Amino acid sequence: MRRLSALAALLLLAAPPAARAQSVVDGSDAVVGPAASGTILALVGRQFRDPEARIAGLRKGRAGAVCGTVDLRNRMGTHTGPRPFVAYLAENVLGRLPEGPELRSPASPADFKAMQRAQTLYQANCTEG
Repeated sequence: MRRLSALAALLLLAAPPAARAQSVVDGSDAVVGPAASGTILALVGRQFRDPEARIAGLRKGRAGAVCGTVDLRNRMGTHTGPRPFVAYLAENVLGRLPEGPELRSPASPADFKAMQRAQTLYQANCTEG
């Protein structure tokens, strides 16, 4: 019996941790509603493929856009810090604002165009003034 319980404990410790889903960590999903937050979670999951993405600061922008931040993990598995994003739900488009290194050396012309579009959408819908 002792061996059996020791084996069970060992198997529990060796089992991979349960995957967490992307989530809105600060309750701001209540501001935009369940339909919009569900769409944003799906877009983040499809675009970034990080099962532990942390979404926060959701708010309604202009022209039907939703603004917020997303914190993704890097290749080492640590979260890199929140970065602004804009989601234009009418077209199922989500764009995270690029950082300098991404703009200086994009993976392709299409990636550069997507980064420019994210910046334009964010400027038009999520900033003051």
